[in-house]
Amino acid sequence: MAIRKFRLFLASGMGKEERWLTELSAKGLHMEKFKLGLYTFEEDKSKSYVYQIDFQHRTSEDYFQVFEDAGWEHVTGWADMFQYFRTDASRAGVKKIYSDRESVMESYKRMMRVYLFIFSILILSQVPIWLMWDGHFLDVSVTVLSTLVILLYVYMLLALRRKIRFYERNE
Repeated sequence: MAIRKFRLFLASGMGKEERWLTELSAKGLHMEKFKLGLYTFEEDKSKSYVYQIDFQHRTSEDYFQVFEDAGWEHVTGWADMFQYFRTDASRAGVKKIYSDRESVMESYKRMMRVYLFIFSILILSQVPIWLMWDGHFLDVSVTVLSTLVILLYVYMLLALRRKIRFYERNE
């Protein structure tokens, strides 16, 4: 029987999401699908997996083959950017998908570039609202909502930047 759970994570918090999925798997809930914060799990207490997420917006058969060869099963992808993988938790010497600093830093940099592009589009999409401001309820509502989304993006971009700097300093 499928079990659904709703939970939101920022892209900068992939590690938290991986830990959450791994903890649920240890309790017998294994992710099968993901879409916009809604996770679908299958229950099977006889299995336990370790989950990893890779940010890669251009995937190929070779890309998935590399992970499969390393013992990782592709579970699902979201927005053609986030790829969810898992491996059996009982496997000896389970290593992270990216275990070297350079690869982790490059993953965060890829994420930063994509989110800066989306952030730029978000800001530009607000210009007509600002130019045609009448102070009506709809203008105010859209502006408040947009401001909250912009602040969320700024928070996420700053968190990503901190992670990139951490890996740059510790090279």
